[in-house]
Amino acid sequence: MNTVRRVFVFTAFLAMALLVSLVTSKPVAAKTNAPGVWSSSINLQNVTTSPATVVITFYDASGNVVTTYSPSTLAGGEALSIFVPAITTSPSLPSGQYSVVVSSDVQILASVNTASTSSTSAPWTAFAYDGFDSSQAGATLYFPGNYNNYFNFFSELVIQNTDASTTATLRGTFRNQSGTVLASNVNLGTVAPNASRTIAMSSISGLPSGSSGIFSAVITTDETVNLVGVANIWRTTPTAGTASYSGFTGGSTQLFAPSLLNNYFGFNSAITIQNVHASQNAVGTLTYSNGTVENFNLVPGAAIDYFQPNNANLPSGNTNGLLAAEVNVTSGSVVGLVSQSVPSGSGSFASYNVPGSASATVSIPSILS
Repeated sequence: MNTVRRVFVFTAFLAMALLVSLVTSKPVAAKTNAPGVWSSSINLQNVTTSPATVVITFYDASGNVVTTYSPSTLAGGEALSIFVPAITTSPSLPSGQYSVVVSSDVQILASVNTASTSSTSAPWTAFAYDGFDSSQAGATLYFPGNYNNYFNFFSELVIQNTDASTTATLRGTFRNQSGTVLASNVNLGTVAPNASRTIAMSSISGLPSGSSGIFSAVITTDETVNLVGVANIWRTTPTAGTASYSGFTGGSTQLFAPSLLNNYFGFNSAITIQNVHASQNAVGTLTYSNGTVENFNLVPGAAIDYFQPNNANLPSGNTNGLLAAEVNVTSGSVVGLVSQSVPSGSGSFASYNVPGSASATVSIPSILS
């Protein structure tokens, strides 16, 4: 059978406060900056009719194998959720942040749920993201939405090197909403084979903060290696919240946003569109389900953010405030990000990648009731 290799980047903590020095037997240099005491679960789904034999390998920040874990065989169609702090392996898995490679002898899907325990210094928050198939890795990663104290939102990039032998030197170029380059070809450090590196936006010289602290990012390497990555977003005021979305390796001429919110039971949303074409401007339209149209023209690498409550032509409220949208470009290639939140109260916050294609069948590895 063909081996299907899936790659994950996630935090795994065994009841250890994140903001203090981690007591581990392996170096963990690139820990998340999001405040909390984090633990993760890995959710697997066998999407075939044959049994799946799975091996999960944990790597530290230097690319060393810390431990491996082999769950019980997954029957055809079966799903499994693995709470990382409860894993029993030899050698054991110390508290820390790890990158992970999940290998299977048949096709599987995977996602990661991460939550912080509740305490005075570490508020309860949670986020989730999909694992990456090896075919989704690329030499260039695009991140439409990145924040540095932008209306209390901060963000970081967690980049994993999927190469088995070559260390990657990461480079980043950042643009504001007008397409102006804020920082070009910035050296973001190295990441060992199979390992990951965390890069906070607040640590990058030249990036603004506050009301100007929103920018797109393009991540490359000096070496011929493929990368995957996620962006973690958080806020601590007026209420705590975290979210995550996946970096893109390529774009589409069409995007579909199934859930946009305008004061829908208190929720609002924003959609961010980034041009990922190397040389062409992205000229196109954002068309909402009520017929309202926004026009954009983005230089390569640039992104634009549309906050739904700012458009007076969009309906709002508990009945009409749930919208969909379609993005079409006549030149260039685009990717999209949607973030949803409650301005005050519960602090609920989430983000998702806007899909550029549709399918007649969708498999979902983790649904909770």
